[in-house]
Parts: sequence; C-alpha cells; structure tokens
Amino acid sequence: MSHALNTGPDWHVVRVRANAERQVAHSLSCRDIEVFLPLQRRAPKKPKKKTADRPLFPGYVFAAFDGRTTLPVVACPGVVHILCRANVPEVVDPSEIFALRTVSDAARELLPYPVFDCGQKVRIHTGPLSEVEGVVLRDEGRSRLVVSVSLLQRSVVAEVDRSWLETSAPQLAQAARAFL
Repeated sequence: MSHALNTGPDWHVVRVRANAERQVAHSLSCRDIEVFLPLQRRAPKKPKKKTADRPLFPGYVFAAFDGRTTLPVVACPGVVHILCRANVPEVVDPSEIFALRTVSDAARELLPYPVFDCGQKVRIHTGPLSEVEGVVLRDEGRSRLVVSVSLLQRSVVAEVDRSWLETSAPQLAQAARAFL
C-alpha cells in the first residue's frame, strides 16, 4: 500500500482513554475521519501461536482533520483531548506519518524504541537496579545507555539495558522525598 506524503487534511495526535484506541479509531472512521492506529507486532516464537497486536503508542491515535473544526473529534466517545500548543491542534509532520505508515505496512515486527535525551531523568524498572532513578549521561544509539545514579551523595556510572528504563516522574519523586 502506498501512502501519499501530503494530501488532504493535516494529521493530529488524539489522546484517548486507556485501552480505548480501537474504539476511538472505529468511531472516528464512522465520522469519515481518516485514522491511523499503528500496532506493535512481534514475530511469534512458536510457529502456530497467534500474537495479540497492541497499540504502538498506547493512549494515542493519529487522525487527519481540519484543525479549525475539532468538535467531531473531541465529541467522540473515548477521546480525552487533541494535543495542542496554545489551544491550536498541533500538526504532525506529514513525512513522519508517511514513514510510520510505510514501516507499519511493511515491517514483520514493529516495536516501540525508547528515546532518552542526555541529562534526562529516568527510572530503572527492571533488573538488579530496579526502582533506582538516575540521569542519562549519553546515548550512543546502541541498545544500552550509561546512567548516573547518586548513592550516598556519590555518583556511580552503570551501563544498563535501555529496555529497563522509563522516564521518571519528577513530581512523584519530589513528593516521595518530601513525605520521608
């Protein structure tokens, strides 16, 4: 399937309720709004095993519509809001939608890949350093990151698998420290 780069209305990101991505995509489609819901695909480990596709971006659906008329979108059951900047729906770069749709159609496997910026606060959710927070020192594009973790007012550097990391919620960490 080929996808044109920039035809029709602009693409926007729609935030939806938890686990409502398919419902919202169907409802928007019924309202003649073009929708794109990329799904994760994993190659089955066992030959006859069926895999359940999950949204690649949980809680989000891409929709093509005129940003000046958002009522048909926000009135849709399951929609939380449209991602905006200064109350104007943010437009997704058409080349990004094109690339995502093309890869989604052609790839045997489609999995999310975390992106972390240098200096970003992260929390380790798996492995021997589980629940430890740190700061990304560098990301060399490999499958591993180097993270600085402060222990006893000293820093140590540990190379950890990027799949173990998630972005840290600074306000939760500060609230927990204030409580102690």
